[in-house]
Amino acid sequence: MAHNSSYMPTKDGEFIAWAETILRYCTENASQWNIDSSQLMQFTNLTNVAAAAYQVNSHLDERIRTTVAIKDEAFLNLKRFLQQFVNMLEGNPNISDLAIIEMELRPRHPSAHQPIPVPTEAPVITAVVRQHHDITVYASTLQQGHPTEFLTSGKYGGFLLQYQIENTVQWQSVLSTRLHYTLIFSEAEEAKHILLQGAWVNPRMQNGPWSEQIRELIN
Repeated sequence: MAHNSSYMPTKDGEFIAWAETILRYCTENASQWNIDSSQLMQFTNLTNVAAAAYQVNSHLDERIRTTVAIKDEAFLNLKRFLQQFVNMLEGNPNISDLAIIEMELRPRHPSAHQPIPVPTEAPVITAVVRQHHDITVYASTLQQGHPTEFLTSGKYGGFLLQYQIENTVQWQSVLSTRLHYTLIFSEAEEAKHILLQGAWVNPRMQNGPWSEQIRELIN
């Protein structure tokens, strides 16, 4: 059963506590549940950012329009991630029904363990390089020979972005539940080239084939 945002706690404090509970269980059982390390890292980062923004806005003397906007964006990013990540948890056969309840998720639907097809096609990856060490990567499909944005919740849950910075061996990855993702680099990485490739993921975050690699310069 799809897990939508209306099921999540609506009050800020309750939502953060709920997200931190899920994160704690996933961290403690990552190996046993076979949780993808890049997904867990992204979950950790999004939760930490949202929790810090919430703490700032919990103090009336520190709350201003800018901090409220930062908090709202951090919560939105975390909620978007959890909308898909929770689907993966509910469909993970390594996670017991009891653990699902203890994480305060909805009891499983009888069809929760049914397989969801893994994408069979690769996305087209394009990038927009900006002047402040950031690169926004877009995922699309080819329709009539031209890249076209295409994402349906029933077929795809987003895309997995993988990148490698010049003179490094390790590839890094991040999951986006939208059609684009912005990578932000440090000044030390300016003028270095970066290799990028992506893959569609289904609602359980299982990825399909990788796209062709593209090469960009960090400005």
